[in-house]
Amino acid sequence: MRIGVLIFAKPEEDVASGIERLEKAGREAGHEIVRLYETTLSIYSPPNVGGVSAKGGSASGGRGGTGVEVRLDEQPIGPFDALIARPNFIEEPSLHTPLLEALEQNGYRVLNRAAPITIAKNKLLQHVRFQKSGIPMPRWAIVHTVKEARRASALLGFPLIAKVAFGTWGAGVFYAENLETLQPIMHYLQVRDGNPVILETFIEEANRTDLRVFVVGGKIIAAMERKARPGDVRANTSIGGEGHTAQLTKDEERVALDAAHVSELDIAGVDILRSKQGPLVIEVNANPGFAELERVTGVNIAKTIIEFAISGH
Repeated sequence: MRIGVLIFAKPEEDVASGIERLEKAGREAGHEIVRLYETTLSIYSPPNVGGVSAKGGSASGGRGGTGVEVRLDEQPIGPFDALIARPNFIEEPSLHTPLLEALEQNGYRVLNRAAPITIAKNKLLQHVRFQKSGIPMPRWAIVHTVKEARRASALLGFPLIAKVAFGTWGAGVFYAENLETLQPIMHYLQVRDGNPVILETFIEEANRTDLRVFVVGGKIIAAMERKARPGDVRANTSIGGEGHTAQLTKDEERVALDAAHVSELDIAGVDILRSKQGPLVIEVNANPGFAELERVTGVNIAKTIIEFAISGH
């Protein structure tokens, strides 16, 4: 079968897509794996309403209407049995998800889809969605100004974690021990982009560790504990955190699956803190890396992703 991997970067800037592992797993299973870089793809309005799409139906994937066309080097991208999206970008997601929307319009099976990625890549939306759905999280506030941050900190208490709306691999996450450290962070972020900032209560008892739970198709595939490097509070392995084996409790499994379900992601990395109140979700990632997780657990995650892309279960 033919599987495309959508990489949201220039070929020379591709990081964290896991493409090499996906290619290897696909080839071993007898599939053709095709790299599709966002910057080499174009979206066109169709030449006519009745035009033939890349999937062999109408321009809107066999449903009639006026669907758009996705082209590679001025030619339709051709048939694929599945497309795996690896959204390794940090910008406002709506700048990138129109490509996914266009592919969905043309009847392609896309993992993950445009709408869930839009929410997962925007931490502001994710927090509000999780609160509405009852997903347990550290106490949080979304603020715009230094004045609002001072008010929020009085309610949340120090230490705090400050997060930007769009970030990945631990970038844009700050530790604030008191007002003296929080206010300069807020001033900097206001000057940098002026976007709202998330403030979260720092969970001391987590001891600078978290859990990364990898969910594919609503099933937990693997999990590990991540420990921040000395002098940091961020446990991301991409910036020096270390992965270790972990045994999830039933509550942790339930919370991870609930968070992935609410996110509507086919492939999700759920990050959880162990707290006195029980498991707390700090983020769900739509482009979870899996190199360290494969090393720690021995689970062939790339193979699982390929199998799910083909079978849907």
